[in-house]
Amino acid sequence: MSKLELKSVSFKYPRGKRMIFQNVSESFESGRLTTVEGESGAGKSTLLTLLSGLALPTKGELLMDGEPIRDLTDYRRNIAATIAQANHLFEGRTVLENVTYPMLLKGTDPQTARQKALAYLADVKLDEELATHYPSECSGGEQKRVAFARAMALDNPVILADEPTANLDKGTSRVIADILESLAHERGRLVIAVTHDDLLPERADVRLYLRGGVLEHE
Repeated sequence: MSKLELKSVSFKYPRGKRMIFQNVSESFESGRLTTVEGESGAGKSTLLTLLSGLALPTKGELLMDGEPIRDLTDYRRNIAATIAQANHLFEGRTVLENVTYPMLLKGTDPQTARQKALAYLADVKLDEELATHYPSECSGGEQKRVAFARAMALDNPVILADEPTANLDKGTSRVIADILESLAHERGRLVIAVTHDDLLPERADVRLYLRGGVLEHE
C-alpha cells in the first residue's frame, strides 16, 4: 500500500508575503479516491502544485511511503502523474502518440507501447478510431479522457487531477468520475482530485475542504 503524506507543511511563493498553508499535515492512501474542495483562492491549485512535485514546501516535508521527497524530477516521472485542468496534450501528435509518449520515454518497446496505449484508450471509453485523430479534432470530454489515458500510461502509483470535470457536460463528468473511482478501487492507485463539482465528492472515499490554509475533513 502506498502512502503520500504532508508533514507539518507550510508554503508561500518565493516572492509572496503570506503563507498559503500553515503547518498542514495529512495522509493519502492507495485504493482511495480523495477530493479537495475550497472557495476560489483558497489554495487548492497550490496544494496540487506541491503534491505534483512542482515545488517543495517552504517548511515541513512531503513524504512517499515514509521517505522525504527530494528529487522532484524522479518523483514526477516515477511516482506522481498529474492531469492538468488544461490537459496539456501535444497538439502535433495524434491521440495514440500522446498516450504512447510517456511509455517510450521509459524505454518501452514501441509495439508494446502501442498495444498498451490502445488498451488505456479503451479503459477510458474512447473508440479506437480516435487513436489517429489529433487533439484539436476531439471534443473537450474526449481530450480529458486522452489526458487520463496518458497519465495511466506512466503506470505511477499516484494520480492527481486538477478540476477534472470542469466545463464538461453531466454525462462526460460521470464518465470521468467512473474513471477516477476505477483507478482507486480497481487499480489500487492513490487518487486525489481538486474540484468544485458536487459529483466527485459524492463518490469520494475521503472528502477534504481547504479553509484558511487548513485541510479539514468533511
